[in-house]
Amino acid sequence: MRRDPWTLISHWGTLHHVQTRTTVRGQGIGNALMNEARRIARDEMDLEQLHLAARGGIGLETFYGRLGWKETGRWPGALRLADGKDHDEVLMLLTPL
Repeated sequence: MRRDPWTLISHWGTLHHVQTRTTVRGQGIGNALMNEARRIARDEMDLEQLHLAARGGIGLETFYGRLGWKETGRWPGALRLADGKDHDEVLMLLTPL
């Protein structure tokens, strides 16, 4: 989780590279991780918003939506996993913390 030092946007942070191992999904680890990130952002970093970008088309929009995140936009085909395997990048916002 990072806060940009630029004053105009220093009230929000960005989550980068958050994921769980596929072998342990469905055990609540992702929920716990995201709830702790929210707590740290709010209580320790004094942030007002969190932003993240997630891979589209694999259920992450639903996962984050259950935790209060809202989709704010998409970059169609922004992520190329292999030839012919493009995914949207989904931009998400959590506010208030």
